[in-house]
Amino acid sequence: MKNFTLLLLLIGLNGVYLAQNLSTPSFHPGVLMFQLKGDVRPNTLNLQQTDANQFALLDDFHNYPFLETIFHNANVTRLERPSYFSYKPSLMNIYRIYFTNDANIHEYMNQLEKVAEVLYAEKEPIYSTGFVPNDPNHTGTGNNSVKIAIVDNAVYSTHTDLTAFKQYDVADNDNNAAPPSTHTQDAGWSHGTHCAGLATADINNAIGIAGLGGNVELIGVKCTPNNASSSGSVWYGYGGVQWACENGAHVVSMSFGGTSPSQAFQNLINAYPEIVFMAAAGNSNTTTLHYPGAYNNVICVGSVDANDQRSSFSNYNGATPYVDIAAPGGYSNGGLLSTVYTSNGNGYAKMGGTSMATPFAAGLVGLMLSVNPTLTPAQVLSCLLNSGVNINQNMGPRINALAALQCVSQGLTAGAPIANFFAVPTTIFEGDSVQFYPNCATGGNAITSYQWSFPGGTPSSYTGANPPYISYAAAGTYNVSLTVTNSQTSDTETKNSYITVNVPPYGNWIVQNSGFSAANRGINWISIVDQNVVWATAYDGSGANANVQQFTKTTNGGTTWTPGNINVGNAGLGISMVQGISSNVAWLAAYPNAAGQLGGIWKTTNGGSTWTKQTTASFSNAASFTNVVHFWDANEGFCMGDPINGEFEIYRTVNGGTNWTLVAGANIPNPLAGEYGYTRQLDVVGNNVWFSTNKGRIYHSTDKGATWAVYTSPIQDFGGANISGNFSYASSTVGYIVTNGGAVYKTTNSGSTWLQLATSGPVYTNGLCAIANTNTIFTTGAANGGSGSSYSLDGGLTWTQIDNVQHLYCEFLTPSIGWSGWFNTNATTNGMWKWNNLSSPLNVQFSGTPSTVCVNTPVQFNDQTTGGTINSWNWSFPGGSPATSTLSNPTVTYFQPGVYAVSLTVSDGNNLSSYQDTAYVTVETLPATPSAIIGNANACPNAMETYSVNNDPSAFYNWTFPATWLGMSTTNSISLTFDNTPGVLSVTADNSCGSSPASTINISLGAAPVAGFTFNINGGALSTTNTSQNANAYVWDFGDGNTSTQTQPTHTYAAPGTYTITLIATNACGGADTTTQVMEVLESLEMEGLSILVYPNPNNGTFTVEGLAGQSLELLDVSGRIIATKRVIESQMVVEIQNPVNGLYFVRAGSYLIPVKIQR
Repeated sequence: MKNFTLLLLLIGLNGVYLAQNLSTPSFHPGVLMFQLKGDVRPNTLNLQQTDANQFALLDDFHNYPFLETIFHNANVTRLERPSYFSYKPSLMNIYRIYFTNDANIHEYMNQLEKVAEVLYAEKEPIYSTGFVPNDPNHTGTGNNSVKIAIVDNAVYSTHTDLTAFKQYDVADNDNNAAPPSTHTQDAGWSHGTHCAGLATADINNAIGIAGLGGNVELIGVKCTPNNASSSGSVWYGYGGVQWACENGAHVVSMSFGGTSPSQAFQNLINAYPEIVFMAAAGNSNTTTLHYPGAYNNVICVGSVDANDQRSSFSNYNGATPYVDIAAPGGYSNGGLLSTVYTSNGNGYAKMGGTSMATPFAAGLVGLMLSVNPTLTPAQVLSCLLNSGVNINQNMGPRINALAALQCVSQGLTAGAPIANFFAVPTTIFEGDSVQFYPNCATGGNAITSYQWSFPGGTPSSYTGANPPYISYAAAGTYNVSLTVTNSQTSDTETKNSYITVNVPPYGNWIVQNSGFSAANRGINWISIVDQNVVWATAYDGSGANANVQQFTKTTNGGTTWTPGNINVGNAGLGISMVQGISSNVAWLAAYPNAAGQLGGIWKTTNGGSTWTKQTTASFSNAASFTNVVHFWDANEGFCMGDPINGEFEIYRTVNGGTNWTLVAGANIPNPLAGEYGYTRQLDVVGNNVWFSTNKGRIYHSTDKGATWAVYTSPIQDFGGANISGNFSYASSTVGYIVTNGGAVYKTTNSGSTWLQLATSGPVYTNGLCAIANTNTIFTTGAANGGSGSSYSLDGGLTWTQIDNVQHLYCEFLTPSIGWSGWFNTNATTNGMWKWNNLSSPLNVQFSGTPSTVCVNTPVQFNDQTTGGTINSWNWSFPGGSPATSTLSNPTVTYFQPGVYAVSLTVSDGNNLSSYQDTAYVTVETLPATPSAIIGNANACPNAMETYSVNNDPSAFYNWTFPATWLGMSTTNSISLTFDNTPGVLSVTADNSCGSSPASTINISLGAAPVAGFTFNINGGALSTTNTSQNANAYVWDFGDGNTSTQTQPTHTYAAPGTYTITLIATNACGGADTTTQVMEVLESLEMEGLSILVYPNPNNGTFTVEGLAGQSLELLDVSGRIIATKRVIESQMVVEIQNPVNGLYFVRAGSYLIPVKIQR
């Protein structure tokens, strides 16, 4: 125990496998994990787990501006929270981000670590397996209520000698943890199955072996994908351990590891304090910390032989102890015999390693929990340490099964039962069910009665060992108790607040882009015409407080927003709000920002391109200040401004604003001294309209603004510096106020009286919207009241948090149709939220065929929504053509490679629902020709060689080779086993676009070496040129007792004479060839102090003479006949004899003769 590494220990050795041969740790390419500060409380959830085996929540990368900044060039393909649906607060803020630009992974990690909100950032390790077993001794009878999880590369859970409680493949996401069909080519795929047998193999079944755990049951978890290039790594250890913990494991055995710790993995261990975690120490014969064995709260297991000596391979303790206990795992009996996955599925074999010692010890822990199921992990470790045999091997005591069982039995009443149980899952939503399992000890006497109690559940009680699924209807936390009885006595176990039931999710927010080119544009007003047409006004959120005259509008439900500038003839006027009745027609209220300015009402009939002032709503007094405007249809509307001449300035129109009529003061209650209204503080339900004032009063009209009443609210000022609030009405009588302090008030008589509500849950203070004719209310926040959003379904009493990100103004048309504003990052990023109603009967789904395509290839999309008759579609295809569509089944083409999101919003006229997949379409180009194949081109018969090309992560590889060679791979490397036939190896890079041109390499097999050489002799100096073929090693014998192993050696002879040169050429396949040549070394002459050199000598009729400059030279044959005469002009001259005959010649210079031998 201490910290953590993941290695499956596996080395072939004379039919015995050594598990856990530690190699350099590797990491998932293009993946980083990080954690944000702060816990996410389970009662704030608003998303529902749709697959009980999947605990990750897919998140939107664009929701996190700091991620967009750091990873803007990384080509992010996925962002997820891998433990969100574990409902463990300490795990829910762990994130995993996937991207294709792995080359810059360390830069991204360093930048993440600098973000204030980030606790840590790290690469995700891929751990290795390791194993080497010894024959186990069955020590007792375990309890099948105890579950031991074997988290490994694969586990053949249906082996006839194993009884599986559950199994799952987290790598390939299916319910089959068995090895892939290629297991026969890689015995390492049996690693997990072997571990499973050591811990949990059945007893008393007359077959195979007996696991040390006796009757304990197996949970088999496969963590390595079927298409992995080898079995020696556990790819998804984090996910595998999490799945085991969430599915009933009491003990988790991890026979894998590496030297790279992961804080996320440590947090995962810490989040399940009730589970006993056990891990292998590693097989590197070092004291280097090995994870997960070295994590805190993990029992780390080393390996010993039968004589209690540390196995030669086992890691052990050094300066930082982490190996807690030792267990059999060595070669004393040729390894440990256990279950393996063979061709008939039910084989046995021996393996050795700390990988085997770990499940062996885990089996003992299963026995211990069978005797006393209430033991904590700390109590288990204490008994293992105190009962173990001290072996003085720097790895803790060797386990002693009998003594350990005696240890856990201390303090127990002889013969008495011990009640215990567990449930899967323990956190649910209203209406969901829980499965309960007994986990009791019998005390040696059979349990005759089980009595369960489920307060708040249905049924609320049950008699019997295995109750049915228990459902819970209402949110809350619930106790569960179990009483068991045997012939001696009874025992009761009660777990308080054991089951947590959450409110079902109502919906979530989908990010949309407001479209403003300037960053930090906030949204202060939203006008929803219908499910497709929405108008919104902007303000400057940068802190510069610039006056902004801009709006944005969507006509397709927010799939795209188009911003526009507002020209009202005076850039100094403030824009209060826009009220639209269609995509073309809208009105706005503008107010003065300085003396001398006049506000008023403007109208557009061309979608906002131009705005025309409606002068009959004059607001022409020096004190006039326009606050709000609203239209019920194309004709009837009203607008309001601050008091002038002692009356609020209110106008009405019945012809679209062509003529506005001032409402008589007699119809409006008089303002208080200094009382005025606020921009955008307005609500309308039917013919009812309300506005608020700085005196904490609310004016109300029931006839579209013709006559008014006024009420006093419970707050002093709706826009004060210290006290302020928002109001919203759900009907003509029911309304709500939320103060800036988060207090909630409710009226049931239009505002005449108010009652403060006793609320639970978070309430935000920036935006408030009560949805008409419902009990549903939304609040949003972005400032002092906190960032986030929440909703109430019971009229303001109970509030459920949706998220904790920034929201500004919010507005809803129905419970399914609503938007919230926030701040944009740029023209294409953020600024709007759209509500996605998960409680809608519409289940939005779509298909795109194919989803992985080549550029310029059409993708056919089809709406597959169920739950209603759809009459409106709004598709968004960023990067596609078209980019949007309102067809039910559009066709889209992508022209650039990348990974693209797709979203669809549908409506049946009453409900509006959306679905978005942030990485649905993958667009590819034809891969480039693979790089030159690296590998041995001169291989030996029956040998195995590995060949590779540079990896393109977006492609898979198709290798072709002669049929008599053996090998298989779709990655960038392949291992081939040859026969004795040479051939060509070729590879293409393939994807949806087809196959690239091939790279090839000609491979010769076992070609015999051919020795050959030429030489030159200059006096006694020999130089050689090696012309051998198919050879890589050489032995030279120069005939004078000297040798050399150089490829092309030089040599100097000490005396003239005739010598035989011998060359032996060999190659790696064991072949050899010999060749010899005879040569003669002739003596050099000195004449009158002049050194004369003739070389080469012997030669082929052409030779060089040195030292005769200015002399006459004659060439004589052995009869004395002059063959040639030369005058030597330079110090060096080449002499060439025409048609020479082999034999001895002489060069005569003066009275000296120099012998020259011609040898052709």
